[in-house]
Amino acid sequence: MPLIEELENKLQNIELIIEDIKKSPQTYNTILKDSVKNGTYQCILRRKLNNLVNQGVICKTSIPGTRFGKAIFYTIPKNYYILVESGRAGSEVYFFTSFKKINKFYIEIKNYYMLEDGVWFLKKTKKNIFQGKVLKFI
Repeated sequence: MPLIEELENKLQNIELIIEDIKKSPQTYNTILKDSVKNGTYQCILRRKLNNLVNQGVICKTSIPGTRFGKAIFYTIPKNYYILVESGRAGSEVYFFTSFKKINKFYIEIKNYYMLEDGVWFLKKTKKNIFQGKVLKFI
């Protein structure tokens, strides 16, 4: 199914977007993908997601350190963790299913996803994160 038809189907049947959010956290850009510049789709998606937030179906939080207050959506309960880390050029957002506490200052994550330009990329490496740089741990 072409991307435009898939997106239109998701906007008509919001349950499909909720299922995506249950699998992994989403932003407006990760849902809209190539149609991120389409103002009509943006308006419909924002309205529907805000209604779901108001109804308590999904949760919304802003990512600190982003230029225009990028929002991330997730469900409770969730089977993943979301971590926002303060980086050199702003915030870096990760999601992962498990972590290992190395000591009281560091955690180690493996096989994590990193948000880059509105797309989740799988990183199959280990990463140590210093808790002093963590802005949000959801």
